[in-house]
Amino acid sequence: MMRTLNFAFILVTGLVCLGLYRIAEEARVASADLAVTERAITRERSTMAVLGAEWARATQPARIAALAERHLALADRPSIELSSLALLPHKNRPLADEPVRTAKAIVPMPAQAGLKVVAFRTGM
Repeated sequence: MMRTLNFAFILVTGLVCLGLYRIAEEARVASADLAVTERAITRERSTMAVLGAEWARATQPARIAALAERHLALADRPSIELSSLALLPHKNRPLADEPVRTAKAIVPMPAQAGLKVVAFRTGM
């Protein structure tokens, strides 16, 4: 009986040692992955800081104005003040030389044979 009990304790101790080794190895691998990830995060943060500084330098209004003066042929021209819609340029040229007058015409309906005209009164 003692031999069997000793053998069982040795077997359980061996299994516990194997389990503990497996957990310790997983923790070591996770720790190494964490260190790699933290280094990558630090590298990305420093890259973002550099890009932020470059963006701030590239978007300075004085720099943009200097680039516009150097590379674009823009000149300050006085704007035309329009006081009425008649001064606006026409999009399409008119088809007729003289303006078309508005006309109102009432066209009577032709009476057809055999039809009655019925009037409906609306409103209640």
